[in-house]
Amino acid sequence: MSDTITAIATPMGEGGISVIRISGAQSLAIASVLFRPSSGAKLKEFIPQRVYFGEILDTQSQTCVDEVLLTYFKAPKSYTAEDVVEISAHGGLFVATKILQLLQDQGARLAEPGEFTRRAFLNGRIDLSQAEAVTDVIHAASERALRSAVSQLKGSLSTQLNEWFERLLAVLAQLEASIDFSEEGLEFQKRETTLAEIQAIQKDLHALIQTYRQGKIFREGAQVALLGKPNVGKSSLLNALLKEDRAIVTPLPGTTRDTLEERLRIRDIHINIIDAAGLRENPEAIEKEGMQRARAALERADLALVIFDSSEALDANDDLLIREVLDKPHRIILNKCDLPQRLEVPTLQARFPNAEFISISAKNGTGLSGLCDAIYQFVMGDSSLNETLVITRERHRQCLVTANTALLNSCASLEQNLSEEFVAVDVTIAMDRLAVILGKTFEDDLLDQIFGEFCIGK
Repeated sequence: MSDTITAIATPMGEGGISVIRISGAQSLAIASVLFRPSSGAKLKEFIPQRVYFGEILDTQSQTCVDEVLLTYFKAPKSYTAEDVVEISAHGGLFVATKILQLLQDQGARLAEPGEFTRRAFLNGRIDLSQAEAVTDVIHAASERALRSAVSQLKGSLSTQLNEWFERLLAVLAQLEASIDFSEEGLEFQKRETTLAEIQAIQKDLHALIQTYRQGKIFREGAQVALLGKPNVGKSSLLNALLKEDRAIVTPLPGTTRDTLEERLRIRDIHINIIDAAGLRENPEAIEKEGMQRARAALERADLALVIFDSSEALDANDDLLIREVLDKPHRIILNKCDLPQRLEVPTLQARFPNAEFISISAKNGTGLSGLCDAIYQFVMGDSSLNETLVITRERHRQCLVTANTALLNSCASLEQNLSEEFVAVDVTIAMDRLAVILGKTFEDDLLDQIFGEFCIGK
């Protein structure tokens, strides 16, 4: 990290402002070649965290490229914990790119995706879980997702994991001492005390793992699939929820042949809603492919909205639908409540004895508010989790599951009165997995994967 990097930190295109960021030991020296402060201040006179007005000069033509604001952040009090300079220019693709090229001409290297945040991590300003939270803040699509991401960015997850790590380290120290000095006649922590401490950590760790479903939904949105036989009103319901004609609707069955995905906001969460082809017996060749995609959508959905036409009696196609969705979290939607009713609801309730039934009319909007409430209640789940610490990434979940298993094994070893060596091995495994989440230990491939998700300039 001895070189100095630069990139445009704001979105490409026209706008009110473009920010070009420079990080590294030569940041101020490189910027000062191009920047002429209106105050006439010299390089050594620049005060950190102060904004300077001036202009950027093309050193070859000695012409003004743009009037800008320059801010200098001295290490370690900067985003990367290195010397950082930020140049705020007028928004515009050409001017920002021109300044970026001039900085490269002076020796700065174009940053790789996520390299500024990567340097912040490697320089110890943030840990790896906080670095991951940066991109979650950027991509947050709802109030709930933003709150969760900001909480992790501020270190809520880090604080909890570090606490468990330190407590396990203390346990490991006692175990190692009893192994190394077993013949010295010394008294060590009782096995019952060690067991109680590990069990307490394991219980809390297991509870955190259980928040993953909700945390994943906060971060990525809930996947909600619309399922039903042809011409039951799936596309009409999608249009009604979106309040726009997004899907083609015709009286002909089988109009939808492919899946259509759209994002919908319900209060402070976002929903990825999937309109899929209708399921029916004896489909045509093209419909078969559409049905396969509908089944794939059902497989990855968090919730299936199973739609029935309440103006028609149940038939073989409805039986097929029922068989497909029984093992998936679902809500039963009785559409077309504005028409004369022919559906035998008690018969359907017998097929779905524990399901919630919601009567709607996608055509005139009746019942849509109640449907949105039902989706929201399902997504939010246990209300007690809503404001607590949650995990949002599969990487974190996998590490915690491994740590949880290791702690359970260590407890079993203690209860079976096995040697401390067995207990110590499993405690070490648990600590290692916590360390991987925090970035106390890491491999370059992992960093490449994480920071490769970032945009250039962040």
